[in-house]
Amino acid sequence: MPRIYRTQKEVEQLLIPEFVSCLGYSISCPRWQERPDALLTVSARNEWKRIAVEHTGYFNDTLAGQESPITQIDDFWRLVQASIVRRISHRKHLTGIVGTVRLRKHFRKPPNSVGLARQLAAELVAFAEAHGVRKSEHIPFDHWQFNGYPTLDSLLSELLLSRWTDDPVRVFRCSWICSNITDGGICVNLEYIKSAIAKKNRKAANYENWGDAGEKWLLIAADGANLCNHAGPSIQNVNWDDAELLELCRTSPFDGIVFWERIRCWYKWLKPNKPVKQCRNPYAD
Repeated sequence: MPRIYRTQKEVEQLLIPEFVSCLGYSISCPRWQERPDALLTVSARNEWKRIAVEHTGYFNDTLAGQESPITQIDDFWRLVQASIVRRISHRKHLTGIVGTVRLRKHFRKPPNSVGLARQLAAELVAFAEAHGVRKSEHIPFDHWQFNGYPTLDSLLSELLLSRWTDDPVRVFRCSWICSNITDGGICVNLEYIKSAIAKKNRKAANYENWGDAGEKWLLIAADGANLCNHAGPSIQNVNWDDAELLELCRTSPFDGIVFWERIRCWYKWLKPNKPVKQCRNPYAD
């Protein structure tokens, strides 16, 4: 996604057309709405149809309706990154440094998250300035080394500083990484998929904006926004014939239910039940 912050409707307007194009359809006359999220006219090989699409995001570390533990960390770290960028932009000698932060376990975003993010950013920049890192060096710092930096001491378990150039460069958010968001196991969470279908099945019974749709789709999208929104490669030991999953699909008001792994470019039609299929990577061109 080219922008960091997006509304839910903007996410839908990005992801739904992208997936539909992966199926080989072109889109005309889109209507963006609620309950369901979109009405689209799609066509392929001189055939067209009107579809209604309801979108829901995928998480690999929770169940539908529950907040992913990573979400709070991700939201907080974006604030920290923005503050770091503003501070380092005025300290050109620090722009060639890459920092990797590991937050303590069980971190929860506090009510004063903006103020705390600024404090953490200020101490990270001060720490980097006080601990000279030479080009091509990678220096790890453990918790006991944060004496004199109270915010680092209370929030961080470790910090890795690396310098890849001595020259002033443009500052990027991605130069400072939170490993809580980027490290971890990635695989298909079938329990989440089942819980998402069950939740949408209940809600769809009361949807009133199906319009003239000939088909009703539920799109479950692993969009890759952060670690918990990935499902990994298509080749996994997943029981797609799980009895509960098949029953949820059979009794669903949706005509089509599909799971899409956006980053690894594969999708699986759960209703009707079809084999996993790879799709074209739109970023490979």
